[in-house]
Amino acid sequence: MQKKNQKRKINLTEYREEVVATLAALKVDVRNTKETLSEVKSLLREQNGRIRKNEATLGWIKGIGTIFIATYSTLLAWFFNK
Repeated sequence: MQKKNQKRKINLTEYREEVVATLAALKVDVRNTKETLSEVKSLLREQNGRIRKNEATLGWIKGIGTIFIATYSTLLAWFFNK
């Protein structure tokens, strides 16, 4: 009976060591994932700022283009009606 108990203890000890090693590896993976996610979030904030500026610029360009087309159309219609 003692041999069985000793064998079990050895297997249990090995299993515990294996579980601890696996948990340590998982902890490192989670830490790396967390750091990468933080970097991605900061890059996304940067890109959103640039996109917002570009959208504002495009809005101005569209507005100016609309005014130009409306003025051109009005002048063209006025010349043909004259």
